[in-house]
Formats: sequence, structure tokens, C-alpha cells
Amino acid sequence: MERQTIQALPPEHRHWIGMRIIKTVVAVFLCGLLAFFREASGFYSMIAAVVCIQNSAGKTIESSVNRMTGTLIGGVAGVLVVYSLDTLNVLYIELLRYAVLAVMLIPIIKLCLAIKKPGCAAMACIVFLCVTVNHSIGDTPAIYSIDRLFETLVGVALACGIDILLPYQPMPSPPEEENAAPEQEGQPQEESAAPEREGQPQDAPSGEAEEEK
Repeated sequence: MERQTIQALPPEHRHWIGMRIIKTVVAVFLCGLLAFFREASGFYSMIAAVVCIQNSAGKTIESSVNRMTGTLIGGVAGVLVVYSLDTLNVLYIELLRYAVLAVMLIPIIKLCLAIKKPGCAAMACIVFLCVTVNHSIGDTPAIYSIDRLFETLVGVALACGIDILLPYQPMPSPPEEENAAPEQEGQPQEESAAPEREGQPQDAPSGEAEEEK
């Protein structure tokens, strides 16, 4: 659908940069700027901003809610699993840990479906794997999860703010003159065909006249 719309546009509008692209660029830059002043990494907040910006304010808010819900579910599940594996002294047995993490994706996805938030299932799984797979000796999973949640919240907040402040602009539509031209050219053909159809009944009496002669 989008490719057909772009092809239908005149040449001067085929490289149109929509407001969704502009909003994404502004939100990502602000995430990086804030991370610069905080002397922290803006990676997760930038990703959240890119994912949350949609083509309408309603979709942006819905995506932001899914992002935050998924981050919360994945972060809590990751902390619980890491502490459980650490208590059982199997946290650093790689193959066993990977098997447990893969199986744990089932209840996480089922929980997202149970609360009627299927859109947050992917995010919940991603955050869960970030907390559990990236965990190394000496790390505190609770602090790591809180940091990810905060960074995601920053990206979501900036995405929603930029989406509300900057208005959307519709893509210019192709000119209607080209589409109307073929219709105007076709009208005389239909009119010219009309006399021929009207003339057909007039040929019948001439045939009868010849038979009478």
C-alpha cells in the first residue's frame, strides 16, 4: 500500500519526510542529550523512543503502555529467576540456565495474554532475557532491572511528549487533473456510440420498405 502511494505521488513529493520520521529523530536526540548530561547510556531510552513513536497519537500512547508493561513484567520475572538460580547455585551453569530461561518465556507470554496485553509480550521477553542473560558475577539484578525500567520510562515519556507537541501533517495527494483526464476523453466515445444505438431501430423500416418494393 505505501509503495503504491509513493509511486502515485508527483516527483517533487516522492522523497517526502513525514512527521513520524521527524518525531523519531527529535525524540532519539533528546534521549541522547539527556543521557549525556546524566553521564549514562541512552541506548535503552533511544530504543523505547523509536518503538513508541507511531503514525498517530493514540497508537503512540498504546505502544508506550505496552512498552512499559512489558518492561515491568520482564524485569520482575528476570529478577526472580536470577535470585532463584543463584539460591540453587546453578546461576553460572550456562546450558542449564539457558534451558530454564527458554522455558520461562512460556509463563511470561501467557501472563501478557491473561492481562489482555498481547502487544507487550515481545517486550517482556526481551527485558527478561536482558536481565538474565547479561547478568554477570557481581551484578545486582534488581538494580539492573530498575535502571532498565527508568531508561525505558525516559524514552517513553519523551516519545509521548514529542508526539503530542508536534502536529501530524498529511502526505500530499497526487493531482486530480491527471485522473480526471481519461474520464473526460471517454465521454465523447459514449456519446458517439449513443446515436449508433439509436440508429439501429431506424434501419428496420428501410428493410421492410425494400420487401414491399
